[in-house]
Amino acid sequence: MDVDERLSLEAVSANTLIAAEHRHRYEVAARAVVGQRVVDLCCGVGYGTAMLAEGALSVVGVDRAAAATDAGRASCERAGLDNVTFVTADALGYLRSLVSGEVDVVVCFEGLEHLPELDRVVDELARLASSGTAIVTSVPNSATLGEENDFHLTDFDLPSAEALAVRIPGAWIAYQTHAEGSLIRTAETDDVDARVRLGGEHDLDWANSFLVVAGIDQRRLLPVEDANLQLTVSPVNHRYMRHLEQANRELWATNMRLGRERLGRVARDAGDTEQRDRDPSDVTRIADLEAQLASAIRERDEHRRAWIVVRHSRLTRVAARLAGHRFDR
Repeated sequence: MDVDERLSLEAVSANTLIAAEHRHRYEVAARAVVGQRVVDLCCGVGYGTAMLAEGALSVVGVDRAAAATDAGRASCERAGLDNVTFVTADALGYLRSLVSGEVDVVVCFEGLEHLPELDRVVDELARLASSGTAIVTSVPNSATLGEENDFHLTDFDLPSAEALAVRIPGAWIAYQTHAEGSLIRTAETDDVDARVRLGGEHDLDWANSFLVVAGIDQRRLLPVEDANLQLTVSPVNHRYMRHLEQANRELWATNMRLGRERLGRVARDAGDTEQRDRDPSDVTRIADLEAQLASAIRERDEHRRAWIVVRHSRLTRVAARLAGHRFDR
């Protein structure tokens, strides 16, 4: 996974839809790792590693990019988290180095789709799950949503996510979907006691991401009364849609400008080619027609100016009133 594909510390702290989505996954996972030894595989710059470390016994952030692990290490040191370490390593190689019982939970969010040896990585996750290690991972629904990402080596959809879950003993799937909602509050409100109702069709195959979980009870990780709707009850969507509208207008204007420039070049090129290929008699005839057209335009304009003068002259208006005529306005 290239470092440019990773969400930066600044980006994940912003009030955007993508940042809320990424934070939400780690917030859910953090409930299941309290007091546990955790590996955060494909950790990127470590913002999620830090979130897991707030309740975990220890967390190891693993990423193959040294720039990412260096950023994560520095961030956690500034935060005073002394139960976090970072390792620069390949995902497959690191998993193979783990022995049964060495870690309690392996977390890997939005990382599997980037790995060149995905099948072997899944085999290692299955091996660890068989020995009692909990697995919490997620993959984006890029195939269904038509996402084009050069960094993705595998495009998942619901069937392929289900096939992934089948390979990991005891795994089940949770569905992460962008939602909409409403909040009525006072200016002093800090805590919200919210109740979530799911209505209408549940198009699970259109979820944004699929979470594949093994070794953790569903009711513990996702109790019925629990949901994180930070992205829908804060003004995130308003800002997001406003920025999207502005970007769309800029894109439209740019496309129009480029289109005009392109059409102008094509017309000039076609005119030059046409001029070279013309018969001399055709050139003369076209010149005559252009002259006639110019003369007709001048004559029309002269009549128009005369009509305007007559219409607005004082004498004409007096005569028109006497004759009972009224000019159209």
